[in-house]
Amino acid sequence: MSLRRRDLSVTLTLLALALGPTPAWADDSEWQAAEKTARERVAELSAALPNENPGKMLATMAEQTGTDRRALAELYRAQDEYVKRTMAEWHDGPERKALQDATVQLQRSAERASAELRAAAEGADSVAIYLMHSGVFGKVSRLDAAAKDAGARLANRWQQERAMREREKEQREREAGERARDQRRN
Repeated sequence: MSLRRRDLSVTLTLLALALGPTPAWADDSEWQAAEKTARERVAELSAALPNENPGKMLATMAEQTGTDRRALAELYRAQDEYVKRTMAEWHDGPERKALQDATVQLQRSAERASAELRAAAEGADSVAIYLMHSGVFGKVSRLDAAAKDAGARLANRWQQERAMREREKEQREREAGERARDQRRN
């Protein structure tokens, strides 16, 4: 952020703090605490401004306005003059020209992006039309059906082999049991 913008921001913050309206709901102790906080904040922000700055003068006036209500009209006049002068400087200055150039460049970029998105959408539409006419969807659905069929056959085969292994295991256990009975008899 440039020094001028920062000064304007700090100055306007000071003015907002110093000139804020008295809330209807605030009692005396709350209002005094708010005034003290505002004065402290104004002092902090005032210290952040350079000494030879119109913002410094406005900050000093804002501090005085917190204790002397008659200085309010003078502060309003000085604030109005400062904002007008700053806006006039900005209007004719390099920052405005840079902002205008950036806006033009942003608009061109947005137009280019829009054109590229239109081209991409047209390309996607043409690909979709080509795919519908090429029969790819039919081929893919047949491949999917074949894969499901092969998967079902493999699952069935595995189930049969498992059942066969189970039967062979039971047969071996029966034979082992018969041999054990035969050996006990002999």
